[in-house]
Amino acid sequence: MNALQLLLTSSVAFLFSHNLNATITNAQLESQPDFFSSNYISYEASVKGINKVRTGVYEIPTLSETPEGYSPFYISHYGRHGSRYHYSQEDYKYIVDIFEKAAAESGLTPFGQQLLVEMKQICEDADKRAGDLTPLGREQHRGIARRMVKNFPSVFSGDNKKIDAKSTTVVRCALSMTAFCQELSKLCPNLYIDNDASARYQNYMCHGKVVGDFSGDKGNPELTAFYEKRDTGKEVLNKIFSNKNVIKKYVNRDRFVKTLYYMLISLQGVDVDNLDERNCSLTKVFTSNELAAQWQAQNLYWYKDYANCPLNGGVGKNSARFLVEQIRKEADAAIAGNGVAANLRFGHDTGLLPLVALLNLDGIGESYTDLELLHNYWQDFSVIPMAGNLQIVFYRKNKPNVSGSQYLVKFLLNEREVKLPVSKSPVVGNYYDWNLVRDYFSEIERTVQP
Repeated sequence: MNALQLLLTSSVAFLFSHNLNATITNAQLESQPDFFSSNYISYEASVKGINKVRTGVYEIPTLSETPEGYSPFYISHYGRHGSRYHYSQEDYKYIVDIFEKAAAESGLTPFGQQLLVEMKQICEDADKRAGDLTPLGREQHRGIARRMVKNFPSVFSGDNKKIDAKSTTVVRCALSMTAFCQELSKLCPNLYIDNDASARYQNYMCHGKVVGDFSGDKGNPELTAFYEKRDTGKEVLNKIFSNKNVIKKYVNRDRFVKTLYYMLISLQGVDVDNLDERNCSLTKVFTSNELAAQWQAQNLYWYKDYANCPLNGGVGKNSARFLVEQIRKEADAAIAGNGVAANLRFGHDTGLLPLVALLNLDGIGESYTDLELLHNYWQDFSVIPMAGNLQIVFYRKNKPNVSGSQYLVKFLLNEREVKLPVSKSPVVGNYYDWNLVRDYFSEIERTVQP
């Protein structure tokens, strides 16, 4: 077990040792240390890890059998871009500048001096690459495309099949779309694939706006108490800096500690030359308690701003209302026979999480009032890993004159079958009548105010 795994494993034990009602047990989380990487977790680490927690098998989930008498014919998809560099070039520069200023005044501990060497390597590798898709990010989308074709071959077989693929204007999303569609084209040369990226689609592709910020809505006493309880920045700074005057002169504690956390969790998506990303000094910055605090704060951020947190009145999740409408309209067109086999959309975590929360798939849209226990019941890494995706698979009755549902729908979140709220009953297993799902979407369109 490497240094980062050891650190994360001890963090899990700290967090969950007293929470008997946790939906993920201590032992399960200890076996998946990457979970504390929040939304920076790589796709397979999230998907296979969640599957192991649920089934005991570390692999991509196995799908249920297609109901007798039906065949899949259309897929509606929304995917987050794949693994990327940390999004802010300013953060990279900010970290190195502080280290260099401290070093110039002999203000670094020996540990801090070694960390400076490694941070320079990390920042040099990321120069002019902030937010860029990495080779791992491209491969994540190729893999998803391969499995989509393997799982639903009838969707992509035959002549005159069209794929309508759109992305936001952000380059990492467009390149994720390109990687995905190139793999589709290689596997299914019969397909006509149309790619597009335009601000015209932004209203539904990624309508969400940040409701608060990471450090947290200072005017709310509950949030203030939550973040203050998890402020362990003093210990982090003392490990790195030997001179308190240097800290006072140059360091904003909240920003510095948060940025180091980002630097740490982003490492699994990149490959820095001449650096062991899993065993460098950066993995030793945080003790188990300190890393636990960082992840809990990050987890709360995603819940608070983009899910069904009572503190924001659901503003974050409601931003997906336009995406729900678009999905419904394009599904209607496919059912009517426009020849589109799949609508593929490539965006961001701020598009995927509100969508899943608004639809309340597998309870992700539930509301929790006890922030101290939130991490027991709601985990960001299970919803929005790098390359996270929602696939809505449509099935058509092979013999339309036979009684029963003409069209069935199944939802896959990160390739794992998930359910609608309990008030929406499936026809069988995880398969829902499209009329019921369509009515649910239409109800959202009528009643939700973004």
